[in-house]
Amino acid sequence: MGRIGQGIARRAAHGFGMKVIYHNRSRLTSALEAECKATYVSKQELLQTADHVMLVVPYSAESHHTIGAAELAQMKPTATLVNIARGGIVDDAALAQALAARQIAAAGIDVFEGEPSVHPDLLKVPNVVLTPHIASSTIQTRKAMAQLAADNLVAYLTRGQALTPLNTVPGAAA
Repeated sequence: MGRIGQGIARRAAHGFGMKVIYHNRSRLTSALEAECKATYVSKQELLQTADHVMLVVPYSAESHHTIGAAELAQMKPTATLVNIARGGIVDDAALAQALAARQIAAAGIDVFEGEPSVHPDLLKVPNVVLTPHIASSTIQTRKAMAQLAADNLVAYLTRGQALTPLNTVPGAAA
């Protein structure tokens, strides 16, 4: 429930009138909870009661497969799962099985385990929306990406070395 999660919670609660529950490693202050209109619950309660589970967590060894077969089995059959965080937080194979069995209603996935590859079973289920890691597609981000590409080109042409080379093999073109 960091900056992005809080922004989503505010929009859900204030903009759509949704009841927002959340689980996090640490609980927000009561002032932030009130601002976001969010209620802290256990992970088990969240999975068992939420209509929409949205994942917005950093990837780490501890968060690997935060959502797997056991967690999907706790969700309501009418629930949806949305992962805009990082690939590997959801066990894509378990998700594909849960979707195929209609264990959960649907999923929206912007990041994939083993990205850029997509688990082939996710391509076979009709109740999933797959997007090509576009959650960062803001005008500000795209302008920054274009500026970095231009800066790399200028640096390579003027100094013979890109600022952020992709190929760092000695003797290879940068």
